[in-house]
Amino acid sequence: MSSPAPPAAEFAVCRELLRSRATPLRTVALGGDSNAWLVHWRNADTETAYAQPGHHTLSLYLDGGEQVRCLEQPQARGAPGSLCCMPAGHQSRWQVHGTLQLLHLYLPTLPLALAAEQWFDRDPRLASLRDRIWFDDEVLAALGRRIVALDWTHTDAGLALQELTLQMQARLLQAHGDSQRPVTGTAVRGGLSAAARRRVLDCIEAAPAGASPSLDELAAAACLSSYHFLRMFKASFGQSPHAWVMQRRLAKARALLGAGRLPLPQVAEAAGYAHLSHLNTALKRAGLGSAAQHRAVMRRVAV
Repeated sequence: MSSPAPPAAEFAVCRELLRSRATPLRTVALGGDSNAWLVHWRNADTETAYAQPGHHTLSLYLDGGEQVRCLEQPQARGAPGSLCCMPAGHQSRWQVHGTLQLLHLYLPTLPLALAAEQWFDRDPRLASLRDRIWFDDEVLAALGRRIVALDWTHTDAGLALQELTLQMQARLLQAHGDSQRPVTGTAVRGGLSAAARRRVLDCIEAAPAGASPSLDELAAAACLSSYHFLRMFKASFGQSPHAWVMQRRLAKARALLGAGRLPLPQVAEAAGYAHLSHLNTALKRAGLGSAAQHRAVMRRVAV
């Protein structure tokens, strides 16, 4: 009797693999706002085709792959440790010979675009990934192998998987990002200029811990009316200023926790939270545990 499709089947690449009778060995949803999924696959002797999925896919070959062929790049060869980056809008056809195992990371476009803005100050509407079939990146491969080595059902596995996956996303954006073309389905019209985004960020950073600038204050920093600022902000980021501020604070807190130098209450204050309890609440909502738990996990998974 066939097993039921995992919830990750909402992603087009996952659906295509299920159609081709690939077997999902393990499936896990990652907590927080990323809405990302990890799937450990076994596949053999089949054909697949990906037709402009609306999400990004990172594929790491774990075992086999030497006899897999991408018809768009017939000279390319895979092997254990090889990676494929298939951004939203990707198209390819595959012939699978022999048995192989893969780790797939499925990433929705908007959370990754917002991560590009938060981590690397890129216009989120222009943040995407390069289309690459079989390439080597030891940092990504090492992170993927650590993910596979974990017991995904363990009580503490969720925190470690979330952190390792965030590190994979950062590496993807840093080393394999494409900031010159718009994310699939994103029209680059209007929005805040780079200078306006920087002034708004400075306004946020100058706010006392636990306080958030008002809409009028942010609009003034961007030199726009409140109404026009709100429209331009949503055009740029796809979310409200408040949600964006909360994500920026969380990203800063993660960086400070990873650095490991400041006591936890000072991390909370430096990231803009009034109290450590407020930081703990934000981290838990993002699926990252408390500040102490997250710092411990980051130390364990440090590469």
